[in-house]
Amino acid sequence: MNTNLKNNSMIALLIAMFMLAPLCNANAQSVDDEFGVWTTFEASKKINKKFKVVGDIEFRTYDFVNDVERAAIGVKVEYKILKWLKANVGYQFHYKHNPEEISLKEFVTIEDFDDNGEEIKHTIGQNKNLDHDYWVIRNRVYATISGEYKVGRFEIGLRERLQYTHTCAATTNETKYVWKSATNDDTNPDSYQLFEETAPEHKKAKHNLTLRSRVNVKYDIPNCKVNPFASVELYTRLDEWKGYDKLRYRLGASYKINKDNSISLYYLFEDVNGGANGHAIGLEYSIDL
Repeated sequence: MNTNLKNNSMIALLIAMFMLAPLCNANAQSVDDEFGVWTTFEASKKINKKFKVVGDIEFRTYDFVNDVERAAIGVKVEYKILKWLKANVGYQFHYKHNPEEISLKEFVTIEDFDDNGEEIKHTIGQNKNLDHDYWVIRNRVYATISGEYKVGRFEIGLRERLQYTHTCAATTNETKYVWKSATNDDTNPDSYQLFEETAPEHKKAKHNLTLRSRVNVKYDIPNCKVNPFASVELYTRLDEWKGYDKLRYRLGASYKINKDNSISLYYLFEDVNGGANGHAIGLEYSIDL
């Protein structure tokens, strides 16, 4: 590798790290945020000048690498409409893990009177329900149209994807924790104990229709195999309107190993509307067959 290539590679990596640093510092402080690692392997094969078939395998974790979030496999057929415009249709099979979830319920209190006849309340405890973890199958189909436009050494892309996801029904266990008096005297705080009862719980099948709009920017550094990129993607539920569903910000860099192989490393921040935000380190490997 010549000196210019080495220098440009270092510049690209420094640019990517500089872009990642603000988001890491700004968003990594919340204790409710989720962290994971996303890995993807993608293989593509050209059928002719217009058509291409792409298959991928995906594996995601959360709680860093302590728990599996999902495993997925997919295939899509891509069609080049124009030099700068493409469309595709695809299918994905997901095997998704739903972690245990605790729902806090009402507080149990009893009324009593002190020596002066004043009413006082004793808080015994809080009831809660625990949904045990379980696995579920999801089927997803989608249609995508995307375009790219070059401005100098920058490449600006816009992608619109309409996806339908069906989540199959599943069965798990639910444990209810309830504070009850162990005697007939329910006015005595010392008589209360925490009882638990576990029973099967059926999760109904559900579906959603989502529009995913993504803008991405790539920069081609001269004489360099490493190129930084950034993107922002908006998720909008069309079947259950509540404003935006989530936003994904991605910053990273790709490295072209040779003509047919490339690898990408990125950081992703996910802003979820009404839920815990997410952070992920992603690694993607692509090969042209």
